[in-house]
Amino acid sequence: MDYLVSIPDQLAPQLRSLRKVRRLSQTDLALKLGVSQSRIAAIERNPSAVSAGQLLEFLKVLGVDLVLRDTHAPAGNTSPELNISATDPQGEW
Repeated sequence: MDYLVSIPDQLAPQLRSLRKVRRLSQTDLALKLGVSQSRIAAIERNPSAVSAGQLLEFLKVLGVDLVLRDTHAPAGNTSPELNISATDPQGEW
């Protein structure tokens, strides 16, 4: 099942819900990640306090993939490949 997360406030309840669906306590998840239970509680309260790498590890342990969807893709473009021209900036924000 997909869960659309458009704003940071939507991520916290999703993380908590995913953990509970997997029947993991915060302590169980903490052991799998090698962190403290209080760190899991902090992440679930404020997921913006973790790095992208830490979030990806958290999701991996829960068996969840992070999918980036281009919402500005031209209509009808169903190709999974990205078309990047030589003039597009690359590697910059």
